[in-house]
Amino acid sequence: MNRRFKFKLLLISIAVIIVALPSPLNRRARAQVGIQFGAQRFPSIDVDRNDKLYLMMAVATAPASEHRPHSQIFFVSSNDGGTTWDNLPHTRNLSNSPGEAFAPALAVFKNGTPRAYVTYQDNSTKTTQAYLIRSKKKAKFRQPLNITPHDGAAFSPRVALDSTEGVNIAWGDAKDPQGKVAFVRSTDQGASFTPILDVSRSTGNASEPEIAVGPDDAINVVWEDTAPGQSVIMYARSTDAGVTFSEPLQVSAGSGPAVEAAIAVDSHGRVSVVWVDDTDGNPDAFYARSTDQGRTFSEPMDVSGFREGNIHKPSVTTFEDTVYVAFQNGDLFGDDDIRNRQVYLTKSSNAGVSFDDSEKVSNANNNVGRAHSASMVVDSRGVLHIVWIDASVVGNDEGLLFYSRTTNGRTFTPERMILAII
Repeated sequence: MNRRFKFKLLLISIAVIIVALPSPLNRRARAQVGIQFGAQRFPSIDVDRNDKLYLMMAVATAPASEHRPHSQIFFVSSNDGGTTWDNLPHTRNLSNSPGEAFAPALAVFKNGTPRAYVTYQDNSTKTTQAYLIRSKKKAKFRQPLNITPHDGAAFSPRVALDSTEGVNIAWGDAKDPQGKVAFVRSTDQGASFTPILDVSRSTGNASEPEIAVGPDDAINVVWEDTAPGQSVIMYARSTDAGVTFSEPLQVSAGSGPAVEAAIAVDSHGRVSVVWVDDTDGNPDAFYARSTDQGRTFSEPMDVSGFREGNIHKPSVTTFEDTVYVAFQNGDLFGDDDIRNRQVYLTKSSNAGVSFDDSEKVSNANNNVGRAHSASMVVDSRGVLHIVWIDASVVGNDEGLLFYSRTTNGRTFTPERMILAII
């Protein structure tokens, strides 16, 4: 039974009406009544020490035609390695914002009592600011907290935890005309934070940070920076719990713009960085690693290997000596001439020295839409769990969320759709 037929049976059996999709709606969905589910975007997945999966996403909760705030942060989890999820009969809305809550990032504490921390941006104060929500126990969450200590704009907050449950958050700060990468830290589970520290110290515009903490509790941050005259990927590291950061180091090396960085640190402290490089006019995913605590990085290598592709949104995760890089082929709009607009995965079995050919993960119908925005995590058994958005089911680029897993990076379980029930 193919995926499209399964989806049709699902629509009929639960009598669903789709909300928050532009007109004209998919004919099959328009005729349904009953349970409502929203279009999804920006999934973020993590796992606790018991291999419970936590999944956050941005969900549209009102039709775009109503012209009112309608994006919220939703949460689902799985206690059986992704076989079943607790999104039914209702999916939990964590933000309940009067504005637009968007772009969640997730980190789960693994060394003690499992707690989930999610950061996101929200414009409910009329200015986009950074927010934090953390769980208490049994997946119950506290109320959202605005952690931006000023009235200026804060975009794309990212969170990482250390072994003592120190909460480390970086975001792109636009309070001043020259954007910077801001950093704060909490040692009381997010009740209070240190003053803002400027990690980037850039003469250009610094933005879009990503953050990862290593086994030695060193804090590693990468971001986009225009100080050299075009966008490059910069890196800085703190070994004193975020009190100070090293002098920013350029990781990318191409003559074209470098954007969309992601970072991971493995159990041996090796730092993996991926980004999109547009030197030859066809954006590709590039990778570099550091084996000396971020003092130097390897020569960047193209790990996507797509001729005349348009690679975006790479992500990276590690397990022992294995490095996984996921990416999408195709940008947001205007890529009808790009074939195979899918999510792909490539694997390194030697800690990032070399990578296998990429494998297609998604199965979007490119006559209708694309697959995009992959997020992934590896559990304690070495199983990779990956989620992404498929925009081809209903023809809306926000799309619906799908999940799969793999033990070898080459074969994947049948994809499973995880609806956000409103």
